[in-house]
Amino acid sequence: MFHYLREVCSTKLIQTPAQLGGPGVVVQIDESLFNHKAKHNRGRRAKKEGELWVFGLADTSFKPAITYMELVPKRNKETLLPIIQRIVKPGSIVYSDQWRAYNKIQDELNLEHAVVNHSLNFVDSETGVHTQTIESYWAKAKYKVKEMNGVSSDALPSYLDERMWRDRWARTGEDAFMNIIIYC
Repeated sequence: MFHYLREVCSTKLIQTPAQLGGPGVVVQIDESLFNHKAKHNRGRRAKKEGELWVFGLADTSFKPAITYMELVPKRNKETLLPIIQRIVKPGSIVYSDQWRAYNKIQDELNLEHAVVNHSLNFVDSETGVHTQTIESYWAKAKYKVKEMNGVSSDALPSYLDERMWRDRWARTGEDAFMNIIIYC
């Protein structure tokens, strides 16, 4: 039943493609690894070739933020910039860390781009630029996966879809129930 309901969420997201930001709106971007991490040299270690990277974008004009997440094969410019171009509305301001794939956002996508140097601080003291919203979102999404004792790599995209659906159409339990009934 849960699998069926996640398929309903995925279908709704396909029917209404995400568009985040807008003139003057900050969209924070980041990528995160969704593999098991061994702690204190105990447990299984993630294999390099099996890494599951997720690229995320958070529209900070909503409280809590509305996000978009996508499983990506690589974290390079050729993979990430087309996603940004497809999801982020013109006139948006993109906040990111200093990952090299983001270097051409302003030149190639014609979006304002501001950067925070995480090796110095998490919030730039001069400009106020930060990626705390998307980082917080990663923590919530990973906590949910941990609560379920992990998720298979095949099922991860549907769990990401469920999280995005909840952001948009299920802010409360009542909203979730009514909207899932409508979409079934």
